[in-house]
Amino acid sequence: MKKIGILTHYFHSKNIGGLLQAYALTNVLCSNNQRAEQISFNFHFYDKASRKLFNKLFPQKNTLTRVLKYPFRQLQSLAKKILLGGKISLQNTIFLEFEQFMPHSDEIYNTLNISKATPNYDIVIIGSDQVFASYLLPLSAYYGEFADKDKKVISYAASSDVKVLPPKAENLFKQKLKRLNKISVREKTLKDYIERITDKKADVVLDPTFLLSKQEWLKIANPAVVPNKKYIFCYFLGGKSAWQRKAARAYADKYGYELLHLPYIMQNIRPADIYLKGQGRYDVGPREFISLINGAECIFTDSFHGMAFSINFNKDFYVFNRDDKDGINSMTSRITDTLSMLGLTERHIKTQDTVLEKHPINYTHANTILLKQKEFSVNWLLNALKD
Repeated sequence: MKKIGILTHYFHSKNIGGLLQAYALTNVLCSNNQRAEQISFNFHFYDKASRKLFNKLFPQKNTLTRVLKYPFRQLQSLAKKILLGGKISLQNTIFLEFEQFMPHSDEIYNTLNISKATPNYDIVIIGSDQVFASYLLPLSAYYGEFADKDKKVISYAASSDVKVLPPKAENLFKQKLKRLNKISVREKTLKDYIERITDKKADVVLDPTFLLSKQEWLKIANPAVVPNKKYIFCYFLGGKSAWQRKAARAYADKYGYELLHLPYIMQNIRPADIYLKGQGRYDVGPREFISLINGAECIFTDSFHGMAFSINFNKDFYVFNRDDKDGINSMTSRITDTLSMLGLTERHIKTQDTVLEKHPINYTHANTILLKQKEFSVNWLLNALKD
């Protein structure tokens, strides 16, 4: 039996959605009698050549700007650690424990030694999540360039953080895509972009988190964090927008719900969370996140995976655009494409004057489409491994 190595945002990630999609893809493959594991790749590490290439491709995000910001960010990080103390340590432990829920390589790789992984795998899967992100373009590992030429490399539900790359970056992107034997992406906008700039065919498939049923997810959930009272769950990754938080707070007050949120996500405190005035939880990782989604009366989020789990669990939700520029570019397309496919566009809130009411979602139509797309996506994946 051939062995499959999956390269995504897995190793020491503090991104809940990123870890859950990694778990889902590994689980689907192993459940279909495939030998698959996550490649423990340190995607936070940039060698000198990668940094130099990044500065060349994206001069507007040059080294000088980052150097000037670095001391300030270090001070911020130190202040957070002092302020939160053991809460951060607890959260880090929860995330590290979840990594053990899926098979993974014992050896840890980075840009300098990833070629050593080649003998261990017959097939490499790139994805899911934003493995085609612009900031990762210098890392050739995310295009399978470390694998021997006779070995198959495919992408599954790959995503990007921008709709269009600058000319130099686009040319490099085109060259890197040549290594992939099969390409599937998460959003139609990226499919159209790839097919426009290359002679490659790309298919749109579901994010791996959709490939597992609610019942399958609940098997690994940790319900210990779920309160006895009725509550709404807020999962905002953007940090600047106050009106989204105020809308959630108003909804909670109107219907008498407690408000739960995560004040420390991906090692950051979000200033706008002060408007939530709810119960902040630091004891939440991927397993706890599943339970909080499942138990909520309604979910308010600007996260793709916050939306995805809400849909998969047939929960009421409202999804907003993320408030930073990069977030708008990346989040809008994958959110709107999914909502449009499932006929749920009315749950995408774009303006501050929208009054949010309790309107339960009828999931009959969406579930029918989701079931068909799930079948297509799993078949695409398994067939791609055979070809």
